[in-house]
Amino acid sequence: MKEDLCRPLSCPVCRARFRGSSQCSRCGADLAVLMLLAAHAYALRHAARQSLRHGGFQAALTSAQAAQRLHFTAEGSLLSVICTAAANPLSGQPQKPA
Repeated sequence: MKEDLCRPLSCPVCRARFRGSSQCSRCGADLAVLMLLAAHAYALRHAARQSLRHGGFQAALTSAQAAQRLHFTAEGSLLSVICTAAANPLSGQPQKPA
């Protein structure tokens, strides 16, 4: 199932490749909700990266995981791994406060 989610977005009706339009170029399906979900996931990933830069490791992890639930991507998966490592250090060192 996740293999399907790693591919570029496609129309859920006819599987035509997503071209950034709110209407499918092949079947005419309304893709506005799909676009909103992808945009929201993008914003959550951006928030996760910002939180990482500022030491908010738990907030970064929460944002990265939420983004993956909305729109799974390989890059988002890597970001989630990085956030997990930052939020749960194996070294036993105290975490930087959020």
